[in-house]
Amino acid sequence: MEPTLIALVLVVVLPLVWLASEFYDNRELRILFGVLAIAMSFLVAFVVGSLEQLRSNSYFGETSKKLIETTVTELESGNSEQVLVHLKKLQAEYHPTYEMRANYQGLVDEYAATFAGEDVQ
Repeated sequence: MEPTLIALVLVVVLPLVWLASEFYDNRELRILFGVLAIAMSFLVAFVVGSLEQLRSNSYFGETSKKLIETTVTELESGNSEQVLVHLKKLQAEYHPTYEMRANYQGLVDEYAATFAGEDVQ
């Protein structure tokens, strides 16, 4: 059986078993199932938090790589003045907060597209 499916079953079944055990006199089982259900909720929260951290690392890593590659390519092409102008624009538009990603990827994509458009002209 797949680990994800086992975890999903445990997340659903443990609280239900705990609830059902509340109608019986066996105190040790009620405590055991309660502790297991609560521990499972902490485990799920930990896993979800870890996955979100990985997703954020991927988001910022790929976008920063694109920013660096575009900047290096344009500096090597001798477009230092345009790079400086567009980096200042990017700096002025980027306002990071703890709540969101501040459209970092969109701003970097716009930065890279600006140079792609200039290279064509």
